[in-house]
Amino acid sequence: MHPLFHPINLQEETLEKIESFCRTWDLGLDISIQTSGSTGKPKSIQFSKEQLIVSAKKTNAFFQLNKESKGLLCLSPDTIGGKMMMVRALVGQFPLYITEASLNPLNDFHMDIDFIALVPAQVHQILQDHPDKLKHIAHILIGGADISMNLMDQLSQHEIRAHQSFGMTETISHVALREIGVQNSDIYEGLPGVTFSTKDHRLCIHYPDIQAEIIETNDEVELIDATHFRWFGRTDFVINSGGKKIHPETLEQQFTTIIEGPFFLSSIPDDTWGQALVCVCEREQSISKDTFSSLVRNFEIPKFMAFTTFIHTKSGKVNRRETQVKITAHDWIRVL
Repeated sequence: MHPLFHPINLQEETLEKIESFCRTWDLGLDISIQTSGSTGKPKSIQFSKEQLIVSAKKTNAFFQLNKESKGLLCLSPDTIGGKMMMVRALVGQFPLYITEASLNPLNDFHMDIDFIALVPAQVHQILQDHPDKLKHIAHILIGGADISMNLMDQLSQHEIRAHQSFGMTETISHVALREIGVQNSDIYEGLPGVTFSTKDHRLCIHYPDIQAEIIETNDEVELIDATHFRWFGRTDFVINSGGKKIHPETLEQQFTTIIEGPFFLSSIPDDTWGQALVCVCEREQSISKDTFSSLVRNFEIPKFMAFTTFIHTKSGKVNRRETQVKITAHDWIRVL
């Protein structure tokens, strides 16, 4: 175990994963990182130690992390988020406390820290249990999934300052950040050395320090300038219903105020609309058309709802395609 790492009640399996990472790091070998598989088949990508250092330096500079800082790793060391927390500590030479990944990693953690990376589900649980603990953390990085408007409102109510990340495994963690909480911005700002362009409204990432080639994404954006953009959602999730283009991920942020538990929006073939907007929930519930219409336009109201247990990828993301495949035609309930 590296002297900068301070494990707290870790299971043997987690300890071995961290020690394996440290051995690979010390030998200067390439590090293999698995994509989430949330939009397709998972694949393994190799990165050099030098590439990881470049990415870590940019994050450390943005958040002003140095030897005087203290970090907390509470994500799985298997994920890109977990690995990069270790790299940032090694590059910045600051101590990193490490706990098991859980919904509320701050529940039994009582040390002062400056930097933490969380997924939205963890933020939600911490806000339910003891939101004051987040107030005392200078830099909160939230990634791994999009953040709902409801969650942003809660952060704002508690006057908690945080940043949401935009990135992917192919870019080694995030390439852009937007401030949320005290000030909710819908515009992402690129890290130093990263610029953006678009192709058919899809974001293209220019990151010469990491990739010589331009990275073309399936994310539909509004390009503000070469270093700023507004994100709408993934083009492979866009639904064309009756000639209207619907971004399900944007609507999901709004629907968190009226839908209980995990859910996602998708589509099914429809003779009238071509594609009918549908809502898939884990928790059975009844939501009227009038309730939806209080938030969105008529064509953005789901036509049907269904209830099922979600299938997740190894990284914990909902596998939308595999989850929806389980739903039969008889399971869909019309929204009235």
